[in-house]
Amino acid sequence: MDTSSPPPVVDAHLDLAFNALLNGRDLTRTVDEIRATELRAREQSMVSLPDLSRAGVAVVCATLFVEPATVWNAAYMNNMTARTRSRVYSTPQEAEKLALEQLELYQRWHDDGHARIITDRATLEEHLRLWPTDLKLGLIVLMESADPIVKPDYLERWHRRGLRMISLAWGQSRYAGGTGSPGGLSAEGRELLQGMRELGIIHDVSHLAEEAFWEGLEVGHHALCATHSNARSLLPTPQNDSPNLPPNRHLSDAMIDAIGRENGVIGVNLINAFLDARWRIGQPVGTNPSVHLGQQARAQTEYLAGRIGWDKVGVGSDIDAGAGGEETPLDLQRASDYPNLARLAPESHQEAVLGGNWLRFFARTLP
Repeated sequence: MDTSSPPPVVDAHLDLAFNALLNGRDLTRTVDEIRATELRAREQSMVSLPDLSRAGVAVVCATLFVEPATVWNAAYMNNMTARTRSRVYSTPQEAEKLALEQLELYQRWHDDGHARIITDRATLEEHLRLWPTDLKLGLIVLMESADPIVKPDYLERWHRRGLRMISLAWGQSRYAGGTGSPGGLSAEGRELLQGMRELGIIHDVSHLAEEAFWEGLEVGHHALCATHSNARSLLPTPQNDSPNLPPNRHLSDAMIDAIGRENGVIGVNLINAFLDARWRIGQPVGTNPSVHLGQQARAQTEYLAGRIGWDKVGVGSDIDAGAGGEETPLDLQRASDYPNLARLAPESHQEAVLGGNWLRFFARTLP
């Protein structure tokens, strides 16, 4: 890689295909072009391939994320639009179909020259060699909730398609307890995790219920990380209040320490509700506390680094997860604001946190 170029940024969690297909957005256009077409007051477009590239983002963990027909959050379900409800699943086969549609979009971007799919160390190295010149976005495919894998026997075919990372659950899945759904691994979950270990697929523990987390450590894995999770200790549930996010969505100190011992990396989630426990999703503008990268988000990175080291903390923004700038820090309103991520860490650790830690992790854990 050209050492005179800016250090590459890595965002370990963006729902790019979900964002594009749910909203009918062409993410090969600029954010300004998309916004001018949509004219939305809320849930505005925040990312696109050209904007991420211009902001110095070299690699993204691009998700295959499909929503179940029922989830842990009743209020969330009540607020789902007809557009959203048209793209949910009730059966494994429906989940598989939706996930394959997203994978086909990533492959189309790759084939048309808009992005590069990274599947192993060799393609990662080649991508980083070319990136300073062409600024093309690199994609590592991550499945968020394993429900699209109809049964563990289908894992190998997903691996052949380029899948390199899996989180077993979002809410409750057929494989494990998840957000708002306490519980351990199912028998299928254990079988799937064993298959992931044999194929060298990375285990992303984001959204995993704590019981399933510890059982997963007993089963074993090829490599472990948390692409977009924050420290539970900094997000206490306000007294006499019902939180937007169940406490088990966040990492306990014991979980953080275990990820550190496993040489994993934790990507800080940059959605406001993951940064300030007082934040309420969907509230009118001005009624929530102000959230800033250099304040609440930096507090998360410093806390995580204090437990497991600055070499094991990165970014997993999740900023295109269905909300717009109204749900993200004031200094992260669109992809062009990615240079402000430097506020997450002291200057001596910025290059590592913004990309270097994830790149070292993938250079070690990809096939």
